[in-house]
Amino acid sequence: MKIKKLHYRNYQIIISIVFILCAFDCFSQVGGAAFNITGSAADNSAILDMSSNKQGVLIPRMSTIERDLIIGTNGVAGDPPALGLQIYNTTTNCLEIYIGSTWQAVVCGCTSAPAAAGTIIGTAAVCPGQSAVLYSVPAIDRATTYMWSYSGIGASIVGSTNTVIVYFSGAATSGNLTVKGINACGNGTVSADFPISVNSTAPNITAQPLSAATCLEDGVATYTVTATGGLTYQWQEFIISWNNVANAGVYSNVNTATLTVTNPTSGMNGNKYRCIVSGTCTSTTSDGEAALTVNPIPSVTNASIAYICSGASPNITLTSSAPSNFAWTVGTITGSITGAGDGSGSTINQTLTNPSNATTGSVQYIVTPTSTAGSCEGAAFTITVTVNPILTVDQPSNQTVCNAKSTTAVNFSGAVSGTIYTWTNNTTSIGLAASGTGNIASFTAINTGISAVTASVTVTPFYTNGGVTCTGSSKNFTITVNPTNTCTAANNCTQTINGSYTVNTFTTVGANTWIVPCGVTQIECLVVAGGGSGGSGNYSGGGGGGGLLYNSALAVTEQSYTVTVGAGGANSNGQNSSFGTLLTAIGGGKGGSSGFVGSDGGAGGGGGYSCPSGYYGGNGTSGQGYGGGRGNSTCGYGWGGGGGGAGGVGSNAIHTGNPGNGGVGLAYSISGTSTYYSGGGGGAIDTQGYRSYGGNGGGGWVNSTSTPNNPGTNGTANTGGGG
Repeated sequence: MKIKKLHYRNYQIIISIVFILCAFDCFSQVGGAAFNITGSAADNSAILDMSSNKQGVLIPRMSTIERDLIIGTNGVAGDPPALGLQIYNTTTNCLEIYIGSTWQAVVCGCTSAPAAAGTIIGTAAVCPGQSAVLYSVPAIDRATTYMWSYSGIGASIVGSTNTVIVYFSGAATSGNLTVKGINACGNGTVSADFPISVNSTAPNITAQPLSAATCLEDGVATYTVTATGGLTYQWQEFIISWNNVANAGVYSNVNTATLTVTNPTSGMNGNKYRCIVSGTCTSTTSDGEAALTVNPIPSVTNASIAYICSGASPNITLTSSAPSNFAWTVGTITGSITGAGDGSGSTINQTLTNPSNATTGSVQYIVTPTSTAGSCEGAAFTITVTVNPILTVDQPSNQTVCNAKSTTAVNFSGAVSGTIYTWTNNTTSIGLAASGTGNIASFTAINTGISAVTASVTVTPFYTNGGVTCTGSSKNFTITVNPTNTCTAANNCTQTINGSYTVNTFTTVGANTWIVPCGVTQIECLVVAGGGSGGSGNYSGGGGGGGLLYNSALAVTEQSYTVTVGAGGANSNGQNSSFGTLLTAIGGGKGGSSGFVGSDGGAGGGGGYSCPSGYYGGNGTSGQGYGGGRGNSTCGYGWGGGGGGAGGVGSNAIHTGNPGNGGVGLAYSISGTSTYYSGGGGGAIDTQGYRSYGGNGGGGWVNSTSTPNNPGTNGTANTGGGG
C-alpha cells in the first residue's frame, strides 16, 4: 500500500507539473524545454529553461523527518536519494541538496533579524600607523555576518565576523568603532560606541624633577616628574651612563611619577636621575639634571675623656667628621660636681666645682652632632670630664732655732695622694735656698747678727692627673733663727765676763731690745728703777730709792725682750725700769717739799717739814723698797725726813736739829763687782744749808748757803739712789 501510495503521489506531482507547465507556452528546442510567457527558446545548455518576472518556481517542501523518509534509488525509504536531489526544508527554512552522503543547505531563509550587538573589547588607544589591532564583540544571535564601522579616518577593518583586525594609517584620526549583526531578515541593533584614541603627540613634561639631598644611609630622597599625556614611567640613574633602576635595594616607586631613594650610600653622592615618560605611541625624557646629594652622618671626633681642675672650665671645642651644630645633655655626675648643665654650641664652657679636697669627681656630657648640610643627626657621643679635687696642704709648724743649730725637717702633707709641693723662701741668709720642690730637709740655721732673723716660707701644692696640673692654696710658715750674741753697743748693751757668767748690762735710759741667747732658758736678773728726786725748797724730804727687783733664776724663752732703763726723777718720781713683762721695778718716790708728804714709789720719798706737825714720808712698793721718814714738826725749826731705800726705811727728822737719814740700799755683785743700789736720800735742814746722809742718794739740799732755795738733787739712774 505504501509503495502504491508513493507512486500515486509521484503521479500527482507529475500531473501537476505538467498542468502547470502547460499553462504557459511550451517550446521545445534542441537545448531543452523553455517555460516563459515571451515565447523564447530554452537555452541550449539547459534541459529546462523557465523565466518569469512575476512568478517563481516552487520545489518540493517537507520537514526534516519527511525528507529522511524519501524513497531512495533502491526503492527503499531511508536509502540514499539520488545525487543532486533538491528540496525546501520547512524545519530549517533552507533549500537543501543531497551531495555525497548528506543533505547540505544551499541557502537558508530567516525568521527574524539578528540580536543587538554587545560590548566591543580591544585597544582603546593606538598610535598612528599601528597595524593589526584586534577588536571583538560577543557572537550576535542570528547574525550571518557582521558589519563593523569606524567614525574616524585612516582605519582599515579586515573581517566580517565577531572578530576583526584594524589597520591604522599614519594619518588616522581618533573615532568610535561600532558593529551590528546582519542576516537575511535584516540588520541587528548597533553596538555602543567604542572610542579609540589615536595618539599623535608625545607626553608633555610640565615640571622637571629637582635635585634632592638626604643623609647617608639614614634618610629618604624623592624625585617627582609632572607630565600630561603620560601613561607609564621609568626612572633612570646616571653613574657612567643612564640605566634603568628597579624596585630593589634603595629604590622604590621606579614606575611612578615619584622615585623614592631610601638610605642611600656615600657612593651614590652626585648621581643624577631622570624619568622616561611614555605615552601610547612616543615618550619624553626629563632633563636629567636632578642630582642626589648624600650628606654624611657626622660623628664627634673629640677625645672621650678630659681632665680639669676644680673651679675651671673644660673649655672643650667640639669637632666632628663633618661641619655640624652640637647639643649636649648632662649624663652621670659623680662626686657631687656642680656647674654642669644641658646646652648647645661649639664649646662646652662651664665652670665645674669639685667640693672634695681628697677625691676626683666626673661629669658626663652626651653630645649629639647635627650636620649643617642636610641636618643629618649623628650618633650621641659621651665625653667624660674628670674634675680634680681642691688641693690643700696641711699647715706646717713655725720653728725657732738658734744660730748654728739644726732645724727640724719639714715634711709636707695633704689629702690628695701624689701631690707635689713647691716652696719659696724670702730670706736665704738663714741657710735655706730661695726655692725648692718636695720636703725641706733639716739644715744648719745661720744668724751672725744680734737680732733674730725670721724667714717666711710659702708652700704650694700641685697635683697632676690626666695631663692636667692643678694648683692648690698656699700656706705660710716661719723659721726664726736667733743670734748667738745679742748684746752690743747697737742695742746699748755692755757685755762683760764674770767667771762662767756672761753679764749683759743696760745703763742707757730708754727702751732697748735683748734677745735671749740660744740655749739660754734661765737668767740671773737685777732690775733697778730710777731714784726719786729730793723735795724742792726749804725743809724738804729726801728722795726715795728706785724700786729694786732681783731674780737669781728667772725662766726665759728664746725670744726678744724689751729692756727699759728708767731715768732718775727731776722734781718728780723716778721712772720705772723693766725686763719685758716679767719684771717691772717702780721708780723712787719724790721727797716732800715743806708742807707736803713724800710721794709713794719703789721706795717712798721723805716727808717735808710742817708746823705744828711734820708730814709723813711716802710708801714704798712691797718687795722693792721701803717708805720715807716723817718731817720735823717743831715750829721755828724745819727738817725733812729721809727717803726710803731698798734695804730700809728713811728715818724721821728729830726736833733736836737732825734731819732724817735716807734708808739704806742693797749691794749686789751681779756685775762682778759689789755695787750699792737704791739708797734713800737724806732730808734737808733749815737755812743753814746742811743735809743728812742719804743712803747713797743725794741730799735734799746742796751744801751751800748762797742758794738757800735750790731744789733737791735728782735721783739717779742705774743705781737707783734717791735725791
